[in-house]
Amino acid sequence: MENINPNDMDAAFAAMQEKFEAGVVESVLSESGAITYIVKDELDLQEYALIAKTILERNAKIAHDFKGRVVNESKTDHADFEYKSGWPLDHLSEGEIE
Repeated sequence: MENINPNDMDAAFAAMQEKFEAGVVESVLSESGAITYIVKDELDLQEYALIAKTILERNAKIAHDFKGRVVNESKTDHADFEYKSGWPLDHLSEGEIE
């Protein structure tokens, strides 16, 4: 099994986050707590949806699950993603935890 250097993983994550931030034009938070990112038109929406999900889940600062969206600047196309908070109390209201 190959050993993975944590510093390499941190550097890769930082590069991914920098790429994401360079492509995002605006972020919009809905009243329900879902996030929509508006990105430059020429970018791959599926890729940016995956990056958004990865960044949000790694940072784990939002305590509720939601469906987010990445939209191109022209608002002609979008890609959705599902954010899972990982916070145990999030599922309490759904009856999953007793």
